Amino acid sequence: MSASSAAGTGPEEAAAPVSSVTAVGAWATWAVAERPLVVGLGEALMRLTAQHRVPLERASSLTMDVGGSELNVLVALTQLGCRARWVSRLPDNPLGRHIAGHARRHDVDLEIGWEDDSRAGLYFVEEGAHPRPTRVLYDRAGSAASRFQPGMVDWPRVLNSAAVLHCSGITCALGPDAEKAVHEALEAAAHAGVAVSFDVNYRRQLWPPEAAAASLRRILPLVDVLFASPFDLGLLSGKRAEPALAEEVRQRFGLTFVVVRTQQEIGHGVLGVNVEVIGPGQHATGSAQATVLDAFGAGDAAVAAFLACWLGRAPLEEAAAEAARACAYMYTIPGDTWLRPAANVDTCGGRLGRIVR
Repeated sequence: MSASSAAGTGPEEAAAPVSSVTAVGAWATWAVAERPLVVGLGEALMRLTAQHRVPLERASSLTMDVGGSELNVLVALTQLGCRARWVSRLPDNPLGRHIAGHARRHDVDLEIGWEDDSRAGLYFVEEGAHPRPTRVLYDRAGSAASRFQPGMVDWPRVLNSAAVLHCSGITCALGPDAEKAVHEALEAAAHAGVAVSFDVNYRRQLWPPEAAAASLRRILPLVDVLFASPFDLGLLSGKRAEPALAEEVRQRFGLTFVVVRTQQEIGHGVLGVNVEVIGPGQHATGSAQATVLDAFGAGDAAVAAFLACWLGRAPLEEAAAEAARACAYMYTIPGDTWLRPAANVDTCGGRLGRIVR
């Protein structure tokens, strides 16, 4: 485990001093020279969404966006006052350059390995409506990022001055070499005293649960902050999902915090979001509500909001509340990219159809 494992709401050494924060919570801003740096490792893909909720087999037009869990988190963090650096591999073709341009437009620094003979991963989205679920069709085999191997990144240089390294289980699912590359990154972070944030983000279409559990259990002893769903906790523990599993998993793997996000339908088209944070002798919850327009990227927004609060040394209760708010807000935005609200947004049951003017 890295050097920031002591109890508290922020890394002990890497975060900016409290005095440099000009606003508290997820909307914190730091002096430019003191903004904490978060490094993210992972794949970004092109998202192709069938318009008007038409099934893919009947679709005649698709909208094109950039998606990818780790990059989504970094884009949100730049809007929350942090610096961000993305480590990935991309094809040297128009799609790869499109993805890189998306990151640059959101002030994310790039640490990219460019490949001449590979491709960008794609995923197609068929948006559902009750009772038809939203479905994803992946076309990502052989992507540039799937070729990640240990030794490809100069981690001491890339992690220099970083406060947090953020990764997810999705990268581990790309193959044994990619998993080893993630492990190498986490070991480098531990050596450098950089806190590690990790989102399980289990994807059934990418790997079976047994392989995922074995891989992630090798990773978790190097993690400080774990983001997981109740299903993810059951996967890691080998037990039926239940509330007590978060603390059990935290203690088993020596984690500082486990952040659990759940959601439940509370009315027609309205989702209740709950974020629970479990730490050593600490517990906090946050909740919010949203009308769901697009289900993608909400978990990534919650991760970013929590990390921004944690780095700003906000109270744990505020971190949980802001994570729930950011998650709920993201449900209202089409595409994967979180946008900082232009004004305060009531995510706890305000009037539907309210116009701010």
